[in-house]
Amino acid sequence: MNTGIPDIKAFYDTLNKCVDCKFSDKFSKYADYLSIAKIEDTQYISGQPVSKNVDYVSDNIGQEFFEVTLGSKESVVTIVRFTYTQYPPQLSVEQEEFLCIFKDSVANKIVVNRLSNQYSFLYNNDIEFGMYNQNYLFNRFDEMFASGIATKYSVAFINIKHVNQINRYFGSDIAGSSIKLFGAKLNSFPDADRGEFAVHLGGDNFVVVLITSRLPELERFIAAVPVSLTYGGDKFEHIFSCRAGITTIRPNHRFGNHVMGECSQAFSYSKKNNVDIVYYTDEINESNRNNTETLSRALNENKFLIYYQPVISLEGKPCLHAAEALARWPLDGKIMSPQEFITLATDSGIVTKIDFYVLENVCKNIKTWQEQGISIVPITVNFSGRHLFNAAIADNILEVIDKYGVDHSLIGIEFSEPDYTQRMPILRDVSHTLSEAGILVTLDKFSTGQSTLTLLHDIDAKYVKIDADRFDPEDSKGRIIANDMINLAKILGYKVICEGVKTQKQADDLMMCGCSLFQSFFYDKPLSERFFVNRLQNPEYDIEISVNNAADLSLDQE
Repeated sequence: MNTGIPDIKAFYDTLNKCVDCKFSDKFSKYADYLSIAKIEDTQYISGQPVSKNVDYVSDNIGQEFFEVTLGSKESVVTIVRFTYTQYPPQLSVEQEEFLCIFKDSVANKIVVNRLSNQYSFLYNNDIEFGMYNQNYLFNRFDEMFASGIATKYSVAFINIKHVNQINRYFGSDIAGSSIKLFGAKLNSFPDADRGEFAVHLGGDNFVVVLITSRLPELERFIAAVPVSLTYGGDKFEHIFSCRAGITTIRPNHRFGNHVMGECSQAFSYSKKNNVDIVYYTDEINESNRNNTETLSRALNENKFLIYYQPVISLEGKPCLHAAEALARWPLDGKIMSPQEFITLATDSGIVTKIDFYVLENVCKNIKTWQEQGISIVPITVNFSGRHLFNAAIADNILEVIDKYGVDHSLIGIEFSEPDYTQRMPILRDVSHTLSEAGILVTLDKFSTGQSTLTLLHDIDAKYVKIDADRFDPEDSKGRIIANDMINLAKILGYKVICEGVKTQKQADDLMMCGCSLFQSFFYDKPLSERFFVNRLQNPEYDIEISVNNAADLSLDQE
């Protein structure tokens, strides 16, 4: 056994020469100083162990060990366990010093080297779906343009139709599984030998890059994709059909953003005109450009109106609890709802400007109403997932609110789950910053995506919104799911708002599950500024509450 002071410089030099961290004989000499016998390196990605590497440095496996755990990066946690036989039984000062150096420095070097490939893999892959992700897509675009081969390919942006029906009837778990099964089948379509590939962008959105001559095959493929599902012990087959916006890469293309922008325009046209497959054309571009210019001009000329949809509390005397600010666009003699222009606004990037336009006007109005002596309830502003590509978005929001001197507790910011599942790290930071500043953060479309539990655990928010259509009052399993989801959210400190209630029976059922906050046309529609001010001055509602609801809390407790 080597009992002298080790040559630390040689130790590091040897370590740096390790290929894939395989230990050489020279390294063994220094490791033998502590009779280190076995090194186990386990990576956990999103909580799942994906690899376990064991390197034997000597044949004498000891009983004692110490572990080094590296922090999380992109959902990766690495634990390195060093098993050793302590020799001599009492470590000298030099040996203890060496052990500290090994734990604090060398262990980190080993793990960082070993994980470099894993981090690269995570950056380019959607682990949950087993597919490439958006980072890979744009890296490949760069490579294709640089090598001059891009014009051989076409690009299809693909969206699965009617996923919400699966979600509504069978729940988010089944819907999520069905999307993964679809993704697996779509991932088998490209011919990798010809440079083709598929990408999962998030939710039910995918991209396929393939040789242009194979587009007819892709059309036939996505017209009917069967997936096998299991629900309540029963197995059945569901046929998914898709919508797609397609463009062929041309010599004038230079960047991936340009290509994907054309796919997005073609896809928007397909939704607007209810056509499944649309190829990008100059006419589509001209139409979108004209519409975008009209939309942008309306925003610059302050032509947008703000409507306020009340959130009503049915706990005790029914009354106004809060409100959600909604953009409305007056055009050609009628008021257009967000559903009529939001896709265009999102595709063009104008949606981020609209969000701040609404926030500015809400802050102005709150200040004016307070000066008039009107009592204010918290007002929430929707913010698109597009903002989550801006790491400074929380500071930008606070800057606007503080410019008008509005109390932070009167402003809420609402994010929608399908928009941010791919930007979870930024959302986590944004929600924390806003919540710390006293802003009321709301998660919309709660329980409709595949990240519900992660959201509850990781995101700082005050409210979560659940669509009442998500639960069928006649469905006993749906009733159980509703009760569990609502109770879980409440236990973790969230307030639950139910949207889209259409009947008193549905409201009663949700109240039995523990809900007391409702946002629905059933109780009150979105109000113009004049009518909303009247509601602020008269916050109580003349609504009869079912006698059965008096037992809602006791049922939950039982």
